[in-house]
Parts: sequence; structure tokens; C-alpha cells
Amino acid sequence: MYLARQDGEDASLLALSGEVDLETVEPLRHVLADLAARPGEAPVVLDLSAIRFADTALINVLLQARLKLGDRLRIAAPSPLVVRLLCVLGLDHAFIIGDCRESAAQG
Repeated sequence: MYLARQDGEDASLLALSGEVDLETVEPLRHVLADLAARPGEAPVVLDLSAIRFADTALINVLLQARLKLGDRLRIAAPSPLVVRLLCVLGLDHAFIIGDCRESAAQG
């Protein structure tokens, strides 16, 4: 998994690509925990458009981050694989999901 982070005044953006599984998910967990510990109301937008593989390790991290960040956590342009995973688990309505980074940031 490759993780790029860009902190701005209006939002923090995390762009993920590649494969997210138990062996690769820790950097994401740490970055989300760091963002949750920061004061403020700016959204945290996860661009998941370039995810080629994901398993429940990603879902676990997303749910943990949702508990800490609440509605500040947003998902942008999830890949079809991520959408399918969320739907199969009945979690497609548990997150604010936008079709692009901008719409996700605005909620």
C-alpha cells in the first residue's frame, strides 16, 4: 500500500493505492490516530479510488477511525472493490462517501 498525506486548512487528504491487508494497514492506522488526536473540525478525506485489493483489515481501521473521528471521516471515490466490500458487510451507509475528493470533503 502506498499512502500520501496532504494536510490543508479545510481538510486532511489521505490518498491510498495498491493493496490494503493485515500486513500493510498499519501506516494508515497510525496516520488516522494522529489526525484523530489533533483538535479541530476539519474533515479527514480518504481517497480510495486506487485500491486494487482490500480485506477486512481496511474495514477494521475505517471503523476504528469512525469511532474517533465521527463524521469528520469521509471516503472519496472508493474503488469498485471497496464499494463491494462495504456493501457485502452492510457498511455502505456507515460512512460519508463522495464521488470525488471535493464532494467528500463537503459531506
